[in-house]
Parts: sequence; structure tokens; C-alpha cells
Amino acid sequence: MERVLRNTLFTVVAVLLLIVVFSFGVLFGVHPGLRGSIQDALALTDNGELDFRLQEEVLGELDRNYYRDVDPAELQDDAIRGMLSGLEEDYTTYMSPEEYERFREHSGGQYSGVGMSVEEKNGLVTVVTTFEGSPAAEAGIEPGDIITAVGGESVRGKTLEEVVTLIKGPEGSTVDLEVYRPPADAEPLPEDLPQDQIHLPEGGETLEFTLERREIEIPVVEAEMLDVDGQDVLYLQFFTFSQESSEKLREPLEQYVTQGNADAVILDLRRNGGGLLSEAVDVASLFIEDGTIVTTEGLHSPKQVYEAEGQAFDQVPLYVLIDEFSASASEIVAGALQDTGRATLVGDTSFGKGLVQTIEPLSNEGALKVTTAVYLTPDGRNINEKGIEPDVKAPDLQETEDVDETLERVREVIAQEN
Repeated sequence: MERVLRNTLFTVVAVLLLIVVFSFGVLFGVHPGLRGSIQDALALTDNGELDFRLQEEVLGELDRNYYRDVDPAELQDDAIRGMLSGLEEDYTTYMSPEEYERFREHSGGQYSGVGMSVEEKNGLVTVVTTFEGSPAAEAGIEPGDIITAVGGESVRGKTLEEVVTLIKGPEGSTVDLEVYRPPADAEPLPEDLPQDQIHLPEGGETLEFTLERREIEIPVVEAEMLDVDGQDVLYLQFFTFSQESSEKLREPLEQYVTQGNADAVILDLRRNGGGLLSEAVDVASLFIEDGTIVTTEGLHSPKQVYEAEGQAFDQVPLYVLIDEFSASASEIVAGALQDTGRATLVGDTSFGKGLVQTIEPLSNEGALKVTTAVYLTPDGRNINEKGIEPDVKAPDLQETEDVDETLERVREVIAQEN
């Protein structure tokens, strides 16, 4: 299996290099030192274990005939990305040193950009949420908008990390975004369409924005007490699973549940695109006293069961709001709370990202984000590309901007049950 995979990946790289050569037209000139760079990128060996004669032939032709200078570092990046594209799996990606640095900034909860999170959905870079008071929110960018160009450059064929890197930049600088806003009743594209068949939903509109980048501090949680038919209900909007976010969620729970008199809790995971697996386990553990939260397993990753950690707020009635942009870590939490019977889920079917990525730093200070496992809910459900169905179907309708149908529906459920 390993030998077949390695040969497949190297063949993909050889094809990629041929495409690079012929896409620039007539071959003319020599690029000194190109061969060594490509050999480093492909990790060619001379021990005879694998046959790379075709790759060697391509390298020789490039050395002798390529018509212009090529940046070896750029070619190396392209070779790596070409290898990964052969996997036909969107979430395993290479991050250059610059992309990795920005990724770490974002994971830490603060970065310089426009204040929105994006995911790849049906092959299109889609806005999951915009943070309140951010340039993106102020300009009118909405969840569900599809990023089509950044700085006048089409994003077609680029990885999610590449698009994010283009959007981010120094504080005070500007970035031009072209987005496509699908109609409210647009049918979602089928999953796993070939790249050449991916298209924008018909009937939408193209919008252009020029945004000034600012220092963005990603909010973690906002708490508010609601009066629901005479009951005191703690409403928690939870935005991201970044470092120590579970501890920030614990604070209002301590204040309003342990020290106060909250009769119920609403945990709003809508438009929460996820984050760290460890934080997902910690957040679920705030409500589940014991038992399994999630299980992960993969070909090279031993089965690992993540258990609740105790000291949970497990007596107060809990209601969780989800929608089509609740992804990854949000789905781990929602799935665990649903399977254990700990919460009632209200809203719309979630995103359907049931894969676990591991970040592996590389010698050039970049990193490989590699999908290492699938995760399963406590009942053994694999929700990848399926999502989680809520217990109470109540989507928030786009055409009624002044009404939150999901929140109104959960208030009705609380009034009926408590």
C-alpha cells in the first residue's frame, strides 16, 4: 500500500511539472540549479528501491531546455501542492512558512485581516461567519457568500490556506474582494464534484468590496440572560474553538448557573466553523460529566477515545443551536450532546466535516496540515459529508432579516418543556 501511494504521488508531481513546462509555451534557455531544487522537492533516491526514471527524464529536459528563470522555492511549493492534490481530499494541504505563521496567529485568537472565517464547501471558498464590528461585517459580507477573487486574482484552483493568506495582511492595508451571493433558495452542489464541474449556483449576484485590514481579536463567547415565559435562560453565543476557549465559556456558566439561578442554557453554535479538537472535548465536558465525547481513528492513527473530564454543569437543561455553518469542532460537541441525550438540538443540518487534521511542522518553517483520522460520535456515527440533523428542525430564514426563527423556536421548546 505504501509503495503504491508513494509511486502515485510522484507520478502526480511528474505530470504537474510537465503541465508547468508546456503552459509557458516554447522551451528556450536553461535554469542553472533547477535540477537540485526539484530533486529536493521530490525527495528522489538512488537506492534502486523505486523507479523514478520518468521524473529524472523530465528534470533533465527542464535543465537543458526551459526558456526562463524559475524561482526554485516557488517550484518546490508547487511540487508539494501537486503531490497533495493527487489525494483528492480537500483538507490535507501544505502551508508555506508565511501561511503557517498566519495560521498560528489565527489559532491564537488574534490576527490582522478583515474579520471573517471561511471554509471550503462543495469545492467553493464560502464565508462561515463574520465577526461583529469587523471590516467584513461592516461592509455587508454575509455567511454563505462565496469568495471568487482576492486582489483581482481568481481563487479557482487555490487551496483554502492560499485564499486565507491572500485575504490577510498588514494592519492598515487594503484588500479587494469579489464575492458571489447565491439566492436564498439555491440548491447546494453535490459533494465531491470534479474540479472542472464545480460552478456557482445560478441566480445570484456578484459583489465587490474594498476592505481595510485591521487587528482582529476573535470573540469567544457572549453571554446574555433571556426571559422565556418567566424563566431565566442563559444564552451563550460561542464563536470559535481557539486556545483556552473552553475556560472562557466556563466563566458565564459559573456566574449564571452555579452562582445564579439560570433555569436553562442555550448554547449557540451557529456559524461556528470549529477549531481545536482538544477544545471541542473540553467544551463538551462542560456539560457531560462522564463517558465518551468522541472517538478518532485512521489508517495510521490508533483508535483514540476522548472521555469527559468531570466537573460538568450537567443538571441544567441544555439546548444547542446549529446550522449549515456549524462545522468540525462544533459538530463534535453537538454530536456528543445529542448522542448522550444531554441536549436538544434545534436549527438546521450541520456542515458535515467529520475529519481530524494534524499540523506537522516542516524543516522550512512551513507545515503540513494532514487529515489523519475520521471522528465518530459516542454512538459511532460518521457524520462526514452528512452533517448532524437537529432534533427540532427550525432554520433561520435569510429572507426575514429581523426575525431569528431558530431562536424563536428554541424559546417555544423551552417554554413547553420546563
